Amino acid sequence: MSEHKKLTVIFDFDGTLADTIDLIIRVYNEHADEFGSDRVVASELPSLQKKGYKKALKAKKLRWRVLPKLIMTVRREMIQHMHEVKPYKGIKDVLEGLKYDGISIGILTSNDDALVREFLESHNFPVFDFVVSEKTIFGKDKALKRIMERHELERSRVVYVGDEPRDVSASKKAGVKVIGVTWGLGGVPGMESSRPDVTVATVTELKGAILEEAAR
Repeated sequence: MSEHKKLTVIFDFDGTLADTIDLIIRVYNEHADEFGSDRVVASELPSLQKKGYKKALKAKKLRWRVLPKLIMTVRREMIQHMHEVKPYKGIKDVLEGLKYDGISIGILTSNDDALVREFLESHNFPVFDFVVSEKTIFGKDKALKRIMERHELERSRVVYVGDEPRDVSASKKAGVKVIGVTWGLGGVPGMESSRPDVTVATVTELKGAILEEAAR
């Protein structure tokens, strides 16, 4: 594989590499009253996933204008509890295999940069070619374009891997292929509604999909 044709796979962090869903829900529930919204029960997550963002926020009486402050609050609280979070089983082996096969790997996340790097180091993840933290909710498409420009990546040789409909939407806007994983926050309903180029349900399927793309 020649250098200019090398595949670069960019991963989301929360819900894709790190199993942060339970922590996010718990921290959100602790502050729901403060923001005038209803709490989330784990059993209702599938139904909220089917609704999509706007309808889910409305169902929980969460006002759009307080969302940025709520997200910042949740991020701040997560720092105190990140030691409880584990990587999804098998994901590190997949990443190590990709690096061995000459595939570049990076991270684009809206989570805190220091928190993400500490998590990766404490769980002995392989070294990523880059980790980019963007404090944005729905602006990942612009961040993806900046990454491609900064690292001189060919759009046709970039794949994004995420777990939410906004990841799929951002990838399509940026003109890159996207693989949607069903084990994260969006779940199967989120992937069915947003229609990524490929949907995978296991880390084994994820590795297969990436290697297939690398061979093109």
